Amino acid sequence: MAKHVSADQVEVARNVDLIDYLERKGEPLKKEGRYYRHQVHDSLVIKDQMYAWNSRDEKGAGVINFAKMFYGMSFPEAVLDLNAQGYKVKDNSQVQKPKEPYQYPSHYEVNDRTKAKDYLTKERKIHPKIVDWLDKKDLIAQDKLGNVVFKWKHQGEIVGADRQGTSPMKDGRMFKGIDRNSHGSAGFSVDIGKPNSIYLFESPIDALSYWSIKKEKLQDTRLVSMSGLKRQTMIDEIKRMVKEGHNVKQITFCTDNDKAGREFSNKYHRLNSKEVSKIDLPSYKDWNIEVKKQRKLVIER
Repeated sequence: MAKHVSADQVEVARNVDLIDYLERKGEPLKKEGRYYRHQVHDSLVIKDQMYAWNSRDEKGAGVINFAKMFYGMSFPEAVLDLNAQGYKVKDNSQVQKPKEPYQYPSHYEVNDRTKAKDYLTKERKIHPKIVDWLDKKDLIAQDKLGNVVFKWKHQGEIVGADRQGTSPMKDGRMFKGIDRNSHGSAGFSVDIGKPNSIYLFESPIDALSYWSIKKEKLQDTRLVSMSGLKRQTMIDEIKRMVKEGHNVKQITFCTDNDKAGREFSNKYHRLNSKEVSKIDLPSYKDWNIEVKKQRKLVIER
């Protein structure tokens, strides 16, 4: 099983055109207007880099995510596969077309947040006080399908959202997705006090897990989820802090403790001075595993 991929290989893979990838894999696709439909799995439709497999409640974006979902590949396996054949890259003219502005679908929200809050506190072991605070600040919600919604806010305006399933789908996996037309280089973020530092994570769950572990030590900082390893999100979030009048004194990389996470952190750590940049990786693969292990030790004692 492939385990090691570089940040450059990940960047190449992310830019592969999804339709070209599938056609060269021999998948039977038929164009229907602006969409492509799989001719064997007829509930699977694809548009640009987005896909929806309706019979399996699978929705997402990006060719890496599709390869993981459809072919059962691991992240490194998908990246290497997408680097192997010289696939066509996304049409830049299409990528740069103005897209529809993001509109948060508030009508999908429900008032009862019990399922979302139970999932975060009981399953993911996020500190209950943090979950209650996020709820009061309208940074999390629950939708009609029971998903946790992590709202991406810029100065009070919702510019995108992550959605995390709280119960397994038919195939046993948990739904995970990003709202259509979400701001391309934004992410879920939380300000603790008046931020003069920024901590970068791969997911909202990781950011909240880290906060649960170090809640007594974190002051005057911003926690940011890049929803992966996104260089542009890192750059734009630092710029946003400066634009908002915050003096960024420290950048801390808190990515997953795997090959891709370490390479990302080390690469961008080296580009900054040691006085400004730090790396803080979990002992286990990610920060959610870390908080679960710590909670288990406390209970066992």
